[in-house]
Amino acid sequence: MIKVFWYCEKWQPGGIQRVQANLLPYFDPKEIQFDLAFSEDDTALFDESIRAAGARKLVTLNKRYTSPGKRTLANFFAVRKILRDGHYDAVHFNACHGVELMYLFWTWFYRVPIRIIHARNNGIGAGGKSRPVKVLAHKVCKHLFGCMATVRLANSDLSARWLFSASDVRKGRVRILKNGIDAEGFAFDPAGRKETRKALHLEDAFVVGHVGHFSYQKNHGFLLENFSESTQRRPSARLLLVGEGEGEAAVREQAERLGIKDKVIFYGATENVAPLLWAMDAFVFPSRFEGCGNALLEAQAAGLPCFASHGVIPEAIAVTPLLHWLPLSDSPTVWAERVLSQADETPRRAHAEEIIRAGFDLAAMAESLKRIYNGEG
Repeated sequence: MIKVFWYCEKWQPGGIQRVQANLLPYFDPKEIQFDLAFSEDDTALFDESIRAAGARKLVTLNKRYTSPGKRTLANFFAVRKILRDGHYDAVHFNACHGVELMYLFWTWFYRVPIRIIHARNNGIGAGGKSRPVKVLAHKVCKHLFGCMATVRLANSDLSARWLFSASDVRKGRVRILKNGIDAEGFAFDPAGRKETRKALHLEDAFVVGHVGHFSYQKNHGFLLENFSESTQRRPSARLLLVGEGEGEAAVREQAERLGIKDKVIFYGATENVAPLLWAMDAFVFPSRFEGCGNALLEAQAAGLPCFASHGVIPEAIAVTPLLHWLPLSDSPTVWAERVLSQADETPRRAHAEEIIRAGFDLAAMAESLKRIYNGEG
């Protein structure tokens, strides 16, 4: 049996974590044993899937730290203990920035044979006054520790250039492993749409939707501004927000300031996203940066017209004509007008085949990882 240490910095209802949880059923627990490790456990959303797959959750820290620097230092030594005692055959680090590569030192020190760094994003959150320090730490750590990996993966070209050296990218040392989704599971279902809209009392509404963690990256503030413009043009408009996170309170306050509180639905996090996508009429995704943008793949599979920020999301994610790019420099008014005009022109149908043909398939992603864990690729 192969024993794999699978790490992401925090366990929360986000895209990285959902991909991990969705991949687990594709592995035979008699062949591969996963330990899912993270410094903080912020959701039980995927616990049933994890248990069913015979995997374990390991929380590396036994307390919360308000200082990112102190938390990283404490976690550095906490990860060391797990790796020292775990006797892993492979380690798989899902990394969003260079500082997370420092844990590679222990995998090198304890001679773990397969050491994988998987680039999953292409930017750093706000950070306030400490942002310059975070950016500097990212640059230093990716050069200090990146060389200790035996396998370098990225979910897009943008993520590859962000986390790995220009030399590694140029010389082909970084492999693009596309994120996978269950495309067939998101294929548009008219009956499911009707049922979900009725349950949410949205039968006669024009539903603008978004799926994502409430964070700086997802840019909910801009989303609310352009939705507010939409309500001026179409009073029946409603905004369906799926997700949770540390920024939710600020978004709720903004909705109240804009006078649209009664038109915004804070649905919360869920594993069953597909029916909510079927219920929507337009999907708006104004992220400041994205390593991949799985939510856009799912929305396209559901036949939704999608409107996303240009230049900060991998262009390869546009696998159907449903995805429309808009720059964040355009005003909320421009975004609202584009959403309202083009969403009405889009007939709903399933687009799962296009997603699978483009390689964004869970089964294909799992097969690639099996070969890597076995030392074959």
